[in-house]
Amino acid sequence: MATMASSFPLMSFPEEIIENICRQLANYPRSRYSPKPLSNLCQSSKALYRIGTPVLYSCFDSSERFKKLSDFLRTIALRPELGALVQDLYLNAFYWTEFDKSHTEAFELATRRLGVSLDGWMENNPWEAISQLVIAYTPNVRSMEVIAHEVYCDEGVGAFTLLEEMAAQVPRQVSLPHLRRLRVGHDDCRQISLGYFGGILELAPGVTEITGDPIYGFHCNEKLVNDRMVLDNVTRLYLKGGHISRRQLNEIVSRCQALEYFKYTYHSIYAGLGEDCVTPREIIDMLREHNHNDTLRSVYIDLGFRERAFTDTLSFSGLCSDGDQILSLKDFPRLENFHVDGSSVLFPAVQTPDYRTDILINMLPRSIRHFKLTNTQRESVANMMTLATSLTDFPVLEEVVLTGNSTNGPLGDEEVKLDESEMGLLRKVLDDNGIRLEDAWSDDESDEL
Repeated sequence: MATMASSFPLMSFPEEIIENICRQLANYPRSRYSPKPLSNLCQSSKALYRIGTPVLYSCFDSSERFKKLSDFLRTIALRPELGALVQDLYLNAFYWTEFDKSHTEAFELATRRLGVSLDGWMENNPWEAISQLVIAYTPNVRSMEVIAHEVYCDEGVGAFTLLEEMAAQVPRQVSLPHLRRLRVGHDDCRQISLGYFGGILELAPGVTEITGDPIYGFHCNEKLVNDRMVLDNVTRLYLKGGHISRRQLNEIVSRCQALEYFKYTYHSIYAGLGEDCVTPREIIDMLREHNHNDTLRSVYIDLGFRERAFTDTLSFSGLCSDGDQILSLKDFPRLENFHVDGSSVLFPAVQTPDYRTDILINMLPRSIRHFKLTNTQRESVANMMTLATSLTDFPVLEEVVLTGNSTNGPLGDEEVKLDESEMGLLRKVLDDNGIRLEDAWSDDESDEL
């Protein structure tokens, strides 16, 4: 060992420090994995190979290269112990590549061991097939991202049914007992459902966080419906995009037992789908119906550009209809963070019989700490002032974000500039009570979740 340390000074450090150096060399987990420098280091000595290999294989990112994904499957099919080291998995792109004999032989070996068949998959859905096999050979994965790219998914074509077959085996040969964080979707907002990836959730009952980007519902138009997905342990549900109907969202929310974080932001390239998009009030009522109001700590709802169905037209901007707005969160006793778009809360206009300024104090719970109301009406300022003068009812409030509708924003084409004198007075009242007021915001997930 003395000779090794003198010829290779790095080896004079304790193994824990060398392992940390390996992680720093791979720049993991601060950014997506860059394995080449660490791979070179692992080849420099047997000792560094032993220490560095678990770090090298702890994360795999296909980096938008199908050949890289195929090569990785070949490696872990021939050496399953390396696949068992993977803890973070990113399968995120499809570009066509040619397979050589070493690939096809390894793929055949992989499927024989798993007791499934690739009949028809490699001709029609090669990315989905290889992605599923990689998932099956990474049993200790903790975090997974599967984003379909340039693949046809209409009517559930290419759904992850190979994993469903593995989940149905008795006894099971494949399971994902350590998977906690799952992100799924399609890179160009194609109509895709959570059920498309249902095979993953069948094998991973311990998932606590799901992000759909986008997801259009529990099921869309798949010919084969998977009702066996396990969502019991999901506490964080983030649905970014997708025209989701009330029925479809209810299918997802009802299967979660105790949500703590919920986010739904609308984003779709489709119009005129069979069912209307869920409304703001329906979302809150649904969360309440399934008792998530007792456990939720953070709610983020942005339906500003959702499709509104009228008698003979469709619209993607403007205030929601009276009756569709969010009215009260008083029975959400643990809610600390609430971010909502301005189309989802209605403030009666000045000089109308219904004008009042108690909308927010009647809506927000006593537990609120951070409240963000963005792209909203002018009348919101007076309502916020009523809140600012009622702080005994909101004793833990720390931050308020209030912005008027932006140009071409969810309330329409015109920018809504909040009155400067009113905002100045509001800022002073809040500042005097140690509460921050921001009049600008950026959609940064780290601020919300």
